[in-house]
Amino acid sequence: MNSTNWRVKLSLFLNYFVFAILLNSVGTVILQVQNNYGVSESSASVLEGFKDLSIAIVSFFVASFITRIGYKKAMLIALGIVAIACLLMPIVGGFAMSKLLFAAVGTSFALIKVSVYATIGLITNDKKEHVSFMSFIESFFMVGILCGYFIFSAFVDDANLQSTAWLNVYYLLAGLSFLAFLLLWSTPLDESKVHVEHGKPMGKDFY
Repeated sequence: MNSTNWRVKLSLFLNYFVFAILLNSVGTVILQVQNNYGVSESSASVLEGFKDLSIAIVSFFVASFITRIGYKKAMLIALGIVAIACLLMPIVGGFAMSKLLFAAVGTSFALIKVSVYATIGLITNDKKEHVSFMSFIESFFMVGILCGYFIFSAFVDDANLQSTAWLNVYYLLAGLSFLAFLLLWSTPLDESKVHVEHGKPMGKDFY
């Protein structure tokens, strides 16, 4: 494995790790916004919808333009959005900001997922390596989910249900997102295999 591919693969692992934590934190956040902001259980549950709908909607449209902007740039945009949203979460606070956070996470994950899968095809040499790396990165996603439980539990104050100390976890997640951004930004990714007809109207990509 050359050094560039190693850095790309490490970047993809870190991307999936960050999003595994954020995507699977929705249950914890639903509980915390009920405690902190007096939101009912039924109202708080819409956070799940903000996450899932944004993934579904953006995933539908992403294939039509992602090769135009490039996989690396798409991932950088996604990481930048998430880093900013995570920074705003403890600063702004409130239920509305929680909705915005999960909309940002869902939108960004749609970009990340498509870009990661496509990038794997660029950095693997054959079908066997492709399948092996795909399985490994999906397993690493599960590691992120498991770590997420421990990370969030370390910031939640069980002795004081009204405490907003749990919001400080987003400074850590913003830091991880920024680290993933810097690693990817500084790593060359050859996308020359991807050919796009730049003169083609975007609407034609849906046909």
